[in-house]
Amino acid sequence: MDEVPIVSANPVNLIIRKQEVAPKPTRKDRIKESLKNFFMMLPLALVVMLQFFFLGKSFGNFSTFPLTTYSTYILLGSIILVMMTAQLLMRSIIYSTLTGAALTMGLFSAWFGDFYTPMTENMRSITLIVKSAWSHKDIPFNLLVTGSMTAIIAGITFVQFFVSLLVKSFFELLFGKEWGDGRVIGYAGAIALLIGIQFGFYSYASISSDTSEKLIWEKTSVYSPVEKFVTRTPGNFTLGAEHLWIEKEDEIAALDIKTGKSINRQNFKPGVIHKGFQTSTMPVFCAKDGFYGFTSNMSANIWKTSYPASFPNLEISEESKELFNNSPLTTRFIESGRKLLAFFDYGYAGMYKTEDGSLIWLKQIDLQIRTNRLFPEAFLDNGLFLEAGDKIIISCHNALVRCLNRDTGEQLWQYQHGTPKISGRSQKAYLSLSEDRLVAAFKSGEIATLALADGRKIYQAANQAFNTCGPAYFKDLHASILTEEGIFHKLELDGGKILYSANVLPRRLDLVPVVYDLSHGIVAHRDEIMKLDDENKNVSVIFSSKNRVFATRPVFDDKIMYIGTQDGWIYCIHYGSKHEKWCIHVNGELEEDSLCIVEDSLLVKTRSGSIYRFKRDF
Repeated sequence: MDEVPIVSANPVNLIIRKQEVAPKPTRKDRIKESLKNFFMMLPLALVVMLQFFFLGKSFGNFSTFPLTTYSTYILLGSIILVMMTAQLLMRSIIYSTLTGAALTMGLFSAWFGDFYTPMTENMRSITLIVKSAWSHKDIPFNLLVTGSMTAIIAGITFVQFFVSLLVKSFFELLFGKEWGDGRVIGYAGAIALLIGIQFGFYSYASISSDTSEKLIWEKTSVYSPVEKFVTRTPGNFTLGAEHLWIEKEDEIAALDIKTGKSINRQNFKPGVIHKGFQTSTMPVFCAKDGFYGFTSNMSANIWKTSYPASFPNLEISEESKELFNNSPLTTRFIESGRKLLAFFDYGYAGMYKTEDGSLIWLKQIDLQIRTNRLFPEAFLDNGLFLEAGDKIIISCHNALVRCLNRDTGEQLWQYQHGTPKISGRSQKAYLSLSEDRLVAAFKSGEIATLALADGRKIYQAANQAFNTCGPAYFKDLHASILTEEGIFHKLELDGGKILYSANVLPRRLDLVPVVYDLSHGIVAHRDEIMKLDDENKNVSVIFSSKNRVFATRPVFDDKIMYIGTQDGWIYCIHYGSKHEKWCIHVNGELEEDSLCIVEDSLLVKTRSGSIYRFKRDF
């Protein structure tokens, strides 16, 4: 039987064709795709970079990131987390790198204002600066700071580039080459994320810094010159009867102390470093060439006195003559502001009248040793100078204490302590006064009680454990001291018998400041405030501020204490009941001498020179 072919609706195709494979993209294709994505995302990337700049500015206005404050590291950790999240969303090497630089520039803009100009000027004249630094064996601070700023921007840019490279490689390896570049949704997500963070942080900062109920007036200032960020620079704050006279940066100003309104401003280049608030009957400012006296409202300059052209009996080497500077180290108003005491280099001091600038006397009071002006703590430290009626008492090198007549400069008496040096280094006495007696406390552990009238030694207490870190507080026969190790001693001045001791700072860190007022029994360190109890002979924590560091010397009004932290928080505390009355935040870093009570208000100055006046009511 013959085979009959069967017609089928599904014929079998025995010809197998090879499946077509898309050509593998070449390196050139990937570069083209990345460039295309780069330009397509440019508008969104610019928005992200602007957001990072203003986010950095917001962080910078809120804090200067003091390295010894715990909240700094919490803030830095948050910033790193935000930057990493943005990296994951954008996945662009160039844009991710630029966002880090934008955030850093936002921080610098908040701290320094126009920071581009000093950086570019120093870079242009880098050769001249380096030659000058090499010849004088001294690198200018402005070069160090602007160079560090440049290095920080470059370092963060490099780190961002390296991290963005890893992020891009991770996405390409895990999800494929097409995921190496970010998508529109990723950039939109980064924008939305930054809007949320900016809004959240702005709300937090506004609530924290809401001083509207207590703020009377404010005058904000940035760190200018830039080296002000790391060291003390010339400037002064002087209180008058109706005015606050300010000397800073490139100008001087008279403010109405009640309203904060500027009455007069003048261009001026300050040349002398000061500490804290001073009081005077009229404004006297220190330039690089001399003293300038003004009327109380600063409407006119009424006198100028040049600094001494030479000092009597000064003997310095030829090398030192090149480095000689005749401008004062610092000045102090005395006799309620009617006289000005100027401390010069090589151990000299001079007295001037603030009324007309006339020199009353100029003489050598200390050893002819050149002072390193870059470390002003040596001559700004508390307890090295006292005024007592018509006498001034000055602590000198090699444990010498001099008492001079304020009006003539005549030496009334001097006290030479038996231990001029400790560990081979000259030591000075910390001075404190009570009625007709003077106490000179030394780091060697010796405490001498002197008669104010003639310098006669009345009592002496000696113990190596009494290596005090500041002036002693004394009343009658008892003295209170705080040692370098953080041990408090209550002792008898006659013989040094210890009445009781307490370990006040068991958690002491050397880099963190210790601020105290032993007359009120208050010691603050890190995030705790301690109260010394003489009756029960113990110490207790009366207040703590978690993750912050107390930095300002406390000021008091009866039982009310005002104290501030490095990162700008100010607390009003009743140190008897241990109750917090109020707490406010200022945008700026606070120092030891930042607080001053004026009538019913509190004056606050920051490291950058901003000044605030707050009501003290509660």
